[in-house]
Amino acid sequence: MSSEPHPPLSAAPTEHMSPAIPTASAPPAPSAGRWANVGAWIERRALALVIGATVLYALIFAVAASYKLNAFWMGFDLGTHEQVLWNTAQGRIAAVSMFGTTQSYLGIDIIIIELLLAPIYALFPRTETMLVMQVALAATGAIPLYLLARQYGGSAWHGLLAALLYFAALPVQYAILYEFQIRTVGTVLLLWAFFFYEQRRLALFLLFGILAMWTRSDAGFVLAGIGVYALLQRRSWQWVVLPSVVGVGWVLLSVRVLIPAFRAEQDFLYSLIYRWLGDTPAAMLHTLLTRPAYVAEHVLTAGKLGYLLDLLLPLLFLPLLRPRIVLIATPILLLNLLSLDRIHWSIRYHYQAFIIPFLLIATVYAVIDLERHTRHSRPEWLRQLGRYGLPAALIGVTLASQIWLRSPLINLATRTPDHAHIADAHAMIALVPADAALSATSTLGPHVARRERLYFFPGNVIYPPAIATNGDYILADRNEIPDADQPLFQAVLNSPDWRIVTERGDFILLERVQP
Repeated sequence: MSSEPHPPLSAAPTEHMSPAIPTASAPPAPSAGRWANVGAWIERRALALVIGATVLYALIFAVAASYKLNAFWMGFDLGTHEQVLWNTAQGRIAAVSMFGTTQSYLGIDIIIIELLLAPIYALFPRTETMLVMQVALAATGAIPLYLLARQYGGSAWHGLLAALLYFAALPVQYAILYEFQIRTVGTVLLLWAFFFYEQRRLALFLLFGILAMWTRSDAGFVLAGIGVYALLQRRSWQWVVLPSVVGVGWVLLSVRVLIPAFRAEQDFLYSLIYRWLGDTPAAMLHTLLTRPAYVAEHVLTAGKLGYLLDLLLPLLFLPLLRPRIVLIATPILLLNLLSLDRIHWSIRYHYQAFIIPFLLIATVYAVIDLERHTRHSRPEWLRQLGRYGLPAALIGVTLASQIWLRSPLINLATRTPDHAHIADAHAMIALVPADAALSATSTLGPHVARRERLYFFPGNVIYPPAIATNGDYILADRNEIPDADQPLFQAVLNSPDWRIVTERGDFILLERVQP
């Protein structure tokens, strides 16, 4: 049991302490008659309502993900991760073929949690299985956030507000519809970790923190961030030292030992992303410390400032009122801002998965704090503003952001599938032997991934062009070959090593000529 003192029951929590026992009274339910009864019924059944909403959310997004897949609107990364699970289910743990410098995804990052999903995938070895698993797991993030808000605010209404914010969070929506990304599970695990942190249950906190690190290694920075938060809260040494050492230790172990052990070269993906800072981690750190103007020139760009606006405006900038909670995710935010690749500083990809939990927690805590601070205010309108006005404004702006920032559901609903194109794609895929080594363009990848050798054509910074033609077949959508790669494509077409099997619509299938 921790020896640190708890705040008196009458005290409102501050940034330095989390309440062990909720002290706030619930916001009053509607005041009269039938509405009072409805409000009381909702409060009594709030958790059940959140669970029901979670199921509904999962169903909607599972259907949306399947629709997006079958419209050929998902990219090659989904095929990569299906090859990982398909190979693992057949005993070839984490085996992949499209990276060149590694034959294991563990040479890209340590994704233990993803590998643990392989037995479920093995029961139903389909791409849709992956998407449904991802959506189902990610949807449950509303539950720990609900519990956090209810514990901190003392009211089920606070919990319901928190759950609504989670469901409406565009970074969450985009992440779970961006192919298959195990970071989305990390979002949920980090929320549970922080819930147990607030409950002062050290073992469960560390367990969920470690599980989060097993989704992607950079989650170790977040666990260390919670250690710093514990230091600022003046918690006992276990809460400070253990997450800090475990988090940073896992990052170093992964980057310096585990990932290199599975690679033919010492460089790995992060070296490519941050190479503008230097060729080695030491050189990158030196640049960060000695050339602040150079770094600022690359970080303080209009696009990256717009990214910060997209994160904070739907939350009314309320996370800034709880800066110590935001500090937990700051290492990941800085990694995103230091990247030159737009996908890292856009809410439309999955790289916000370790940031959004703490923005949401900080938002909910800030709302509750402001309500407490205005509870006894004069005039009356100020008290009503804190109690009802701010939550209503937050809900309104968050829901409006679905339109002005374009929820992925709106994008899907307003985009028309090209049924002729889809039919052509299926017809061409059917011509490729199921066990053949295949090079494929982006949106074809998820539909041809259950094979031992799959390559991305024509290649990019992630998937090396040097092995783009290693397949025995090339199946290409001409629309997906960039202008810069047209010379490679023409060279293949003109090569005596390849023959055209057939063409249909936008697609072409080539077969390697056997000597």
